Amino acid sequence: MKIKYIKTACLGLCASLSFAVNAQSKDSTNPIAPITNEWKFSLTPYAWLPGISTEAPLPETNSSSDITAGDVLKHLSGAAMISGQARYGNWGFLADAAHAELTDEHVRGQGVLSNSSTATIKLTTFTGAVSYNVLHEPQLSIDTLAGIRTVNVKADWHIDFQATDRDGISLSKRARATDPVIGIKGRSRIQATDWYTPFYFDMGGQEGKTDMTWQALIGIGKAYPWGDVMLGYRALYYDMKAGEPLQKTKLGGFSFGVGFNF
Repeated sequence: MKIKYIKTACLGLCASLSFAVNAQSKDSTNPIAPITNEWKFSLTPYAWLPGISTEAPLPETNSSSDITAGDVLKHLSGAAMISGQARYGNWGFLADAAHAELTDEHVRGQGVLSNSSTATIKLTTFTGAVSYNVLHEPQLSIDTLAGIRTVNVKADWHIDFQATDRDGISLSKRARATDPVIGIKGRSRIQATDWYTPFYFDMGGQEGKTDMTWQALIGIGKAYPWGDVMLGYRALYYDMKAGEPLQKTKLGGFSFGVGFNF
């Protein structure tokens, strides 16, 4: 039932894209918006289907779990993603929130875990930052940014040991970390068209429970008078300190969003 709901939501998002394309203006819209001394806002709900690879330190063994982008709908229990931005002159504020619940029934661990072992990860991230435009031309706009990223994670494992006399065990870990991040974001117009290339990169960590975290996005988009539509590849990496539930966790996959300006 949950998977059917996710697929229905994706179809609805695609239908919104089709409507937007049919309703577009015949005039080309410059995706590099002018800088003005008035408030401008944008809101972008999006779908992100990342493949996931994670490691988890457990007593007497290390376990790992991999879910490819092609399998993610079979493992996805729930998801919600949205981003927004507010601008005034060269300054801006941006926020991005994503939540996903995934289960993998094929956890591996140095030959001591059976295929019946499972891992469930509930992951919520929020990134908030202040941005400042450092380059603004008709073909290219670049902002620098500084802010924080918060991650809430709950990881549950049920482990069946094989080739030993140990009974299976269940383990649950929770963690919350807030880390400073710095980065850049922007878009490059493709010739004199309403098509553009969006890009984003941030990195941080070394605070509290996190050794390193980074996030990146590259894609292609089309601007309209009311907003824009974008398809891209997004990646998120988290490496928490020893004993924490996110060890060298990588999420990467295609994202699709429809943005609305007001």
